[in-house]
Amino acid sequence: MSTNVRIEALTVHLSGTRILHEVSLEVPAGSFVTLLGPSGSGKTTTLNVLAGFAPASAGQVLLDDQPIEGLPAHRRDIGFVFQSYALFPHLTVEQNVEFALLARKVPRARRRELVAGALELVRLPGLGARPVGSLSGGQQQRIALARALVFGPSLLLLDEPLAALDKQLRETMQIELKRIQRETGTTTIAVTHDQGEALSMSDLVAIMNHGRIEQVGTPEEVYRRPATRFVAEFLGDANLLAVRSGRVELFGLPVQGAADGTTVIRPEDLVLTDRGSPGAAVQATVTSVLYQGSRLRLSASAAGHERPLLVSAVPGELPETPSPGDRIGLRHRGGVPRTLREAVTAVADELAGADPQSEPDDAVPQPSFGAP
Repeated sequence: MSTNVRIEALTVHLSGTRILHEVSLEVPAGSFVTLLGPSGSGKTTTLNVLAGFAPASAGQVLLDDQPIEGLPAHRRDIGFVFQSYALFPHLTVEQNVEFALLARKVPRARRRELVAGALELVRLPGLGARPVGSLSGGQQQRIALARALVFGPSLLLLDEPLAALDKQLRETMQIELKRIQRETGTTTIAVTHDQGEALSMSDLVAIMNHGRIEQVGTPEEVYRRPATRFVAEFLGDANLLAVRSGRVELFGLPVQGAADGTTVIRPEDLVLTDRGSPGAAVQATVTSVLYQGSRLRLSASAAGHERPLLVSAVPGELPETPSPGDRIGLRHRGGVPRTLREAVTAVADELAGADPQSEPDDAVPQPSFGAP
């Protein structure tokens, strides 16, 4: 059964330092939600509080409207996959996966059935007798996931689950994780600092910064319509342009929102044209060209704008590849930009009269586990 998760005004202090400040988040039942942010933003601390590994100073966490802060970790019905996997190296695959079932005193016959089902789910059937140390990194990640899911938890927590894998395997496991989550229907909250990982796997993304949530939305919403400057810059490449009297500098585009401030135009929203061609709103000089296979990443300087403009183009759509020093025309692909709000952290701290304080996520003591 899928579980709804609600975090209300969660605050954590450690040694007099504020790590989380009134974090609130609604996680719909059966959804995959990712906490995304730089190191020290509070995302792993949030996960540890949910799991019962760290205490909250204020606020509460509710599963299906029931508060859980008084429950010890082993009674919260939560599966947890650690960044290091935390597998027992001297045990077999089957013994690792069944560990949570042994703790719950599940009968042996039922344990074998559940372990076989979990290994089938992660597409590693028939490996139960193998020493876990003989497996590849990707296989160990799947075993850690099978162990977290074998007892049918109401909530699955993933702490940087793909960080130890190489790029190609990481991309493969993104697909697998999402497949497994959909098949089980388990409400899942993941933590990562990898933007691509969060955007590809999640139903919702919560962007964290300095112990607060800056924005929550679908992957498309947070990327295409960032609420704050921090979100715009943190998620991919961004051209930040001034807005004056309701118009975007250089391009003269109208905006939604405040008449003065800053907006973002993504590199893929700029179209490369010949110099002087109709609709070329901005004349610029190419300063660098990076070939990235399926994309070309260009930087170009424009008069009246201090920072280079970033442009992302498809090589096959260009008559020829520009070179540094070439003069080009740029126009906006279409759509109405939005004026960005001030960062949530800056506004809240100004109102509170406090300086933002944070420590790295690992400032909260991590749990240790003894082998069985």
